[in-house]
Amino acid sequence: MTPQIPPEHWGEITELYVRFRDDMVRFAARLLGGAQHLAHDVVQETFKAAALRWGTLRARPEDEQRAWLYRVLKNKVFDQWGAASRSEAGGLSDDLVADLDTPRTAVSHLLLRRCWKIIDSMTRAQRRVALLKWQGEWTTGEIAEHLGITDTTVRVHLRNARRTLATELGSEVVFPSEWRDERPGEEAEDE
Repeated sequence: MTPQIPPEHWGEITELYVRFRDDMVRFAARLLGGAQHLAHDVVQETFKAAALRWGTLRARPEDEQRAWLYRVLKNKVFDQWGAASRSEAGGLSDDLVADLDTPRTAVSHLLLRRCWKIIDSMTRAQRRVALLKWQGEWTTGEIAEHLGITDTTVRVHLRNARRTLATELGSEVVFPSEWRDERPGEEAEDE
């Protein structure tokens, strides 16, 4: 059963929604590669979460409410990416089947699923960086700016995520040579 939003909060929540909705939809659409319908969905889900926590959220200053909304929105976008990746891994495209023989397609499909499962199990910071880089195709600089961390920290998280994948998958997958562009001695800063 879905919790009900107390009627006395409806006006305040509506006001919050009207104040932040447009910017949040633009932000979500950017994260989702321009998918407006998905952007509207994740913004709606974010405000639903805010409404259900409005008893404590309403006491916070506006800048903290905004920060909370954007943090929840980003998490919902990351959840969308994970679901989309798992869904893509779950279905075989006709082009892929036409290009590859069935056993090879099946093995590729299973390995892709396994990769996303490993990414889902990574630390939050590694998972977020990996999703922005590999699913969202963001640059190191864009990721650093978006997450408020240094370029070096982004590279370290990516290196650690690649190592985790390589360790978990062993010799099952040969990774591209561009994965070997590590900078020795870089350490991630604390977040």
